Amino acid sequence: MKIITYKRFKIKERNDDSTGYPVFDVYTKEEWSYGSGLRSAEWEASSLKEAKEFIDSY
Repeated sequence: MKIITYKRFKIKERNDDSTGYPVFDVYTKEEWSYGSGLRSAEWEASSLKEAKEFIDSY
């Protein structure tokens, strides 16, 4: 699991349990502060590029 900060957003890389492929969950700074188990992703991307494009358009 990798966590990347991009423009004050957090991008968490994880593997999808059903496919085994990587998924990139995008969190706002506020949502990230809620802590594990309480936060929910703003966006789920299939690539890091897609995650960054979402943040750029936010």
